[in-house]
Amino acid sequence: MMSILKKTAAAILSVVMLCGLFTACGDDAEEISMYDLHNALVQYTGDPASMKYASSSDANADELLVHVSDIEYSKVKAFFICYAADGQGDADEIVAIQVKKKSDLNEAAASLKTHLETRKTLYATYDKSQMPKLNKAKVFTRGTLAILMVSDNSDKMEAAFYEFFKK
Repeated sequence: MMSILKKTAAAILSVVMLCGLFTACGDDAEEISMYDLHNALVQYTGDPASMKYASSSDANADELLVHVSDIEYSKVKAFFICYAADGQGDADEIVAIQVKKKSDLNEAAASLKTHLETRKTLYATYDKSQMPKLNKAKVFTRGTLAILMVSDNSDKMEAAFYEFFKK
């Protein structure tokens, strides 16, 4: 009888430890198609056809991300950046950063807020007409995703963001 209890306890302990191991080493991030998310949101920018797209799928992805975030690239599962092609007269921008672990989400969001403040300072010096758009920009999180939305239609873009995840 004691032998059966010991074997059962050992088996239960093994399963619990194995589950703990998978949880500790696992990837918290859900699968998100950054390309599809981009397509769901870009229509709410001023001129979708003129927007440029860069992402974690690009060969130099780590070099691209540093333009919008100082988060360590090893913490990032995926990202995309959507920005005005000429960079003049249009502050529209969408940046989505998906982190591998939810514990890094606040850092990603903070980096996007810093990026937004830098953009505000830049536009305040050479194109103040873009300031209303920048002042109503949104930075928020969902799951393992931090996102920045700069658009005259940021409310509609945010609604489209949440609609994307209902599918």
